[in-house]
Amino acid sequence: MGRQFESARQLMAIRRSRLARKEEARSIRQAIFYGGLTVILAFALIFLGIPALIKMAVFLGNLRSSSIPVETKDVIPPSPPRMKPLSEATNSAQINIQGFAEPGSTVKIFLSGIVKAETITDNDGMFTYTDIKLTLGKNEIYTLATDAAGNTSQESGRLVIFYDDVAPNLEVSEPPDGKEFFGPESGIKIKGKTEEGATVYINGRLAIVGFEGNFEYPLNLSQGENPIKITAMDKAGNQTEKEIKVNYTL
Repeated sequence: MGRQFESARQLMAIRRSRLARKEEARSIRQAIFYGGLTVILAFALIFLGIPALIKMAVFLGNLRSSSIPVETKDVIPPSPPRMKPLSEATNSAQINIQGFAEPGSTVKIFLSGIVKAETITDNDGMFTYTDIKLTLGKNEIYTLATDAAGNTSQESGRLVIFYDDVAPNLEVSEPPDGKEFFGPESGIKIKGKTEEGATVYINGRLAIVGFEGNFEYPLNLSQGENPIKITAMDKAGNQTEKEIKVNYTL
């Protein structure tokens, strides 16, 4: 055990000696380098003068700065905004627009090619603008997004909304108001016409509307007076109502 310990001590001493020699050699090389550099600078000062030293310092500074990465400008436009779908027709003169775009970007809302509103998206990229005023008839809406660097997106998809505040026409051709029915057969047909594309309800039940707005609905009468309510509703939600009464006697 003593011999092994002594051998380890000798080995460590040898290693320390080698390390000391390496440190000494490195110190000598550094002294020679800095001494030579001092001599070169002294000769440059004597033979070239101070202006040359200044130029050299500027050159070394430019060389250093050229190695620093140059900050690049953001030139990538944001993705086009996406608007939430809306109904194709409305009877309201104002609507709300919601959608998504790049967070922190400015969103412009266009109505029939004219900027009607401007808003900024939140941290999640959501934007909302209320009370966009529509014009009667067809309204085409699209949006653009501009990021903080000034890059503008392409146009979003377009929403087409029809603003209609006129109630649909409604005509009831059969039966006439106040008509009386007799006999064992209690079934009759309600016939009439409204505007094409409208929905018709007879006493709250859906009737079939055919070509050019014609409708027909079978109805079974009860003994006595039968009130019949006919409602026509267009795609924008405008409604026209009519009520007739017929009598049935068995």
